[in-house]
Amino acid sequence: MSKRIAAIDVVRGYCLVNIYINHIMVGVLHKFSPSNFGLSDSADLFVFLAGVSTYLAYGKLDPRDGVRVLWRRAAKLYGCNILLIVCTLAILAALAALLDTDILLSAPELRALAGKPWPVAAWHVVTLQQSVGFSMVLRLYVGLMLIAPLFLWLASRRWWWALPPAVLVWIVAGHWRLVDHDSLTGVPMTLSPLPWILIFVGGVALAAAMTQQVRLPRTRLLAGAALTLVVGYLALLHAQPYWPEAKAWVATREGAFWLGGSKSMVSPLRVLHLLALVYLFVAFRDAPVIRLAYRARPRSFLAVLGRRSLPVFVAGAVLAVAANELLNLANLRWGQGSLSAMLLETLLAAGGIAALWVVAEARWFGGLSFGRSRSTNSLAAQSR
Repeated sequence: MSKRIAAIDVVRGYCLVNIYINHIMVGVLHKFSPSNFGLSDSADLFVFLAGVSTYLAYGKLDPRDGVRVLWRRAAKLYGCNILLIVCTLAILAALAALLDTDILLSAPELRALAGKPWPVAAWHVVTLQQSVGFSMVLRLYVGLMLIAPLFLWLASRRWWWALPPAVLVWIVAGHWRLVDHDSLTGVPMTLSPLPWILIFVGGVALAAAMTQQVRLPRTRLLAGAALTLVVGYLALLHAQPYWPEAKAWVATREGAFWLGGSKSMVSPLRVLHLLALVYLFVAFRDAPVIRLAYRARPRSFLAVLGRRSLPVFVAGAVLAVAANELLNLANLRWGQGSLSAMLLETLLAAGGIAALWVVAEARWFGGLSFGRSRSTNSLAAQSR
């Protein structure tokens, strides 16, 4: 019986909490998120860990069995995404019935759907061509599971074989801006499968290297480069007021691929930042903070959230939409940053996290997760 890697669940649980807080975008708490101090954020790490977990769970399957199992997971993710969209629309419709629609943050999406005949609107929903709420995240995972069998098969032969085709797809998609757009509003989607393939396959490659007993190189040069990239970006953020060029770059980084920090196109600098964080986490397991993840118990709060990541994410995405709309009303009435609005945001954040814990502990969700992080190997072994 293979043993679950608690450290993966802990990091994934942290990502889920951070994603929930970041999704409450009209408040102030998200400004203190660690995601604001790095080029990559919890979404990058979450997708990377999905690649790790997917290989650890299914990397040794026969190719035909792999296609069957992974496409069945894609169908499950698709069903969860439809559930997420339906619940999100139900909440928004209820609020629209009680309030002036124009004050809702999601009014453009609601009007776009309402302006179409219901069969057309339903078609846009079931074909995942639109981005109601935060449904684009699961949409990404559906696409990744559909193409995962090929990359798992390549990585099972040699851990690095999956990387060249993934890099090629990533470069083409990023350079020519091959990102999806919402079919109703025309707004670019943040998470399009083609640019994000590399992040997922990077996780697949790491897990394959673990399984194939490849030892992670631990040198001063690599450690110094990783620390320089992570700390250097922090220094750049603090230097903005005194460095006009740095301030201009940060302000426009989302629109550039090669030398920017685009999330939708997954820029090279963003990939390097993520790899630096992963390297430091795997290579220096006894470092402060990092060792807490390795020593966490399977029943710890974050580990439980990470183990039930799929229902927890769905619940968090729906709750975040409701929290945004309620907090927007509070901001309109009391002013953003006012004591009353901040108290409400704190209650919404704490109540939401408590609800995620309840969902994670609920037995009827079974073992739903974005990937089962089980393996006879451990991340700790890679740092020795």
